[in-house]
Amino acid sequence: MMKSWMIGTAALVLLASCSERQLVEDVAAKAKVTVAASPEDSVASLLNRARWGDTSAYLKLADCYRDGVGVKRDFFSMLTMVNMAKSRGANIRVDDYIHGLPDGDAYKQLFLLMDRYKWSTEENNDSVVQALRATGSMEANALLGIIAFDQGDSISATNLFNASAEQGCTLAELMLAVPDKPGPSTIDTIRLCAIAERVPIAYSMLGDIYWKPDENGNTNMPLAVKFYMEAEKHGVLEEQGANRVLSYYRKGGNILLTDDDVKRLQLIAEPEGRSEE
Repeated sequence: MMKSWMIGTAALVLLASCSERQLVEDVAAKAKVTVAASPEDSVASLLNRARWGDTSAYLKLADCYRDGVGVKRDFFSMLTMVNMAKSRGANIRVDDYIHGLPDGDAYKQLFLLMDRYKWSTEENNDSVVQALRATGSMEANALLGIIAFDQGDSISATNLFNASAEQGCTLAELMLAVPDKPGPSTIDTIRLCAIAERVPIAYSMLGDIYWKPDENGNTNMPLAVKFYMEAEKHGVLEEQGANRVLSYYRKGGNILLTDDDVKRLQLIAEPEGRSEE
């Protein structure tokens, strides 16, 4: 399930949720809700607005990651920001955003190739692999690694992930922390901690890992909450994590939240007044 989640991510139905066990069409015209970031839209300003639920800020952050404006150009981070916009209420899917990009956009080409792989026959899969190899980018190598794993070649997959990660591909870095079989005990938490500032989704994954009981039935909720709040700081905390933080706080847990922290968590966790007990 873990690897199938990542295949779903790379096949670009992307990120239905951001947990360690399961990290997925409207018309392309919906992508027109995106608005290019202007010079006054600094990344810090956009992130602050996004944390308060401004979905247009998330989409502008996606544009920043796509174009390398104010941040390192990054395929996975671009997709993450679009997914976060959707999870916070934007009427857009990753497919919509991608199809709204110019035809020559490199990230659009990668998306469409993986979408083709997801639905094509084995014979047509070969053409996808050849096209990705011809691209030669670090992101293409990471996607080739996902295809290799999907086809049962874990050694080639790991080699491709390692080569791509060495070039700075965040998708490959995350893949190297994900186990070959389901289960939180097999996740490389040390690697996740090491990459979390570059791949903030890792903070949400770490929160999930430490919130849930391990093989001995033990949890570490204080540490889980700390990781969830780091995810919130980076604008990538979703409803489940926010509910857990609020539940822990309301039950007297050892965490100091400001009034603004609580308000932002409520915007994420209780869009209709719901809460998790």
